[in-house]
Amino acid sequence: MTVKTTTGFECEIDKTAMNDMEVLDLVVRIDEGDALAYSPFLTKLLGKENKARLYDHVRAEDGRVPIEAVATEVGEILELAGEKK
Repeated sequence: MTVKTTTGFECEIDKTAMNDMEVLDLVVRIDEGDALAYSPFLTKLLGKENKARLYDHVRAEDGRVPIEAVATEVGEILELAGEKK
């Protein structure tokens, strides 16, 4: 399915990505405070190419990728994906 955030980031999400036990395991780890699980979660959810595109989309002028901006985008992507389910 295709999702587009309010900031204009658009990507394809594999509908089956949310029906993956490894994704759930990563979500649980994130929920438990394991910040290192967030990057592999994004790869599983978006794929390598879309993850890189998301990072470029939110990249600041100084070259950094703000964690808060990524989290906001991913929250919206998950919300949109849930609505289209």
